[in-house]
Amino acid sequence: MSDKIALVSCSGLSPLGLVVRAATVELALDNENIVAACITEYSAQPNQCSPILEGAKVVSITGCTDDCVSTILKEKDIDIMGNIDAESVVKENDLNPNDSVRLDDDGEKAVKALKDYILKELEKNNTYT
Repeated sequence: MSDKIALVSCSGLSPLGLVVRAATVELALDNENIVAACITEYSAQPNQCSPILEGAKVVSITGCTDDCVSTILKEKDIDIMGNIDAESVVKENDLNPNDSVRLDDDGEKAVKALKDYILKELEKNNTYT
């Protein structure tokens, strides 16, 4: 049985925030052991987190250097198995998504690159089979 993995994503309104949300939701839809969670839910709840994280290995997916996701999770005493910097993945692939409402061509390519990177990191850490 594969471990339950919670991908807690950036919910920023930048084009990269859209890329992060699309990548994590697509991974959750395609993999029964992955759930996608939005950081906004956790920031709004004082001293608690959603039951979706119970029993899950938590991976934060950041959209920028502010790293709101990890900061909020740490404030809630949630152990983070890993942190993936989406901005670095996008830059490494020479992509520049430009639309925060709809995925443009680079946005679609960035979603694919980020999904591939996340899966590779999960496999490397023996959390995804």
